[in-house]
Amino acid sequence: MATPFPFGSGNVLTAAQMNAITTLPVSTKTASYTLTVADVGYRIVMNSASATTITVNTSIFGASDKVEILNIGAGVCTVTAGTCTVGTSGTLALVQNAGGTLTFISASASVFTASDVPSGLTLISTTAWSGVTVTLDNVFSSTYTHYKIICSATASTGAATAILTQLRVGGVTNATAASYNSARNGYNFTTGVINADVTTAATSWFLWRGAGAASVSGGFAGSMDISYPAVATQTWVAGTSVDGSYQASAGGYHTVTTAFDGIIFTNNAGGTVTGTVSIFGYTK
Repeated sequence: MATPFPFGSGNVLTAAQMNAITTLPVSTKTASYTLTVADVGYRIVMNSASATTITVNTSIFGASDKVEILNIGAGVCTVTAGTCTVGTSGTLALVQNAGGTLTFISASASVFTASDVPSGLTLISTTAWSGVTVTLDNVFSSTYTHYKIICSATASTGAATAILTQLRVGGVTNATAASYNSARNGYNFTTGVINADVTTAATSWFLWRGAGAASVSGGFAGSMDISYPAVATQTWVAGTSVDGSYQASAGGYHTVTTAFDGIIFTNNAGGTVTGTVSIFGYTK
């Protein structure tokens, strides 16, 4: 059992409550949540299969107030600065079974100390691709500097299918002409031809996966690394892809110094892609 915290004047504790003095009261949430003053001394347990946020606002807590946070759901829970700053030496994106303590150093500033800072890659989202395009919004943030995107498709239609890539911000696709520069080369398994570089300088998209002379009717797989998408500087990409007839490597950069929060992939042949796209953040 939990003690009746916070204590009030005249409270009398039972022996069982005294024995439970180290047990924090728990408040379980299944959707995104904004902390209130009633959460001081509590453990906020997030339990959701979807991505969620815990928002921290100013003038709610005082210096030395603490709130514990634990994510037991499959969806990533991100501790988010509302009007209150949230500092950390680790990550604010909590994967399943990750947690930590939010300590307030003033009414407008706090520090999140992760109990177990994860290393390597952290899954941010997995999205089904069933159509010409797949859109991933609100996936880039200041939490990570570098990201990895992995695509696995069981089928794709359209002759000589290539996948075009564009960045997004605020739910709007950036298709500014002359902003994207990329190059791709590869090997055609069917013809045995090593394709010369294909460059797409000063266009409105990156060329990621590209098909050779043969049509592609089966699936494909690919991965892409993206650097600095959420920072107001140039964004850099590098990736590889392979299908039943073609292997390709591609890379490029975006010249506009804009902080982006999303990305969209398009089958330029207009056919349907059936698969999934997962995005991971590299832990700092």
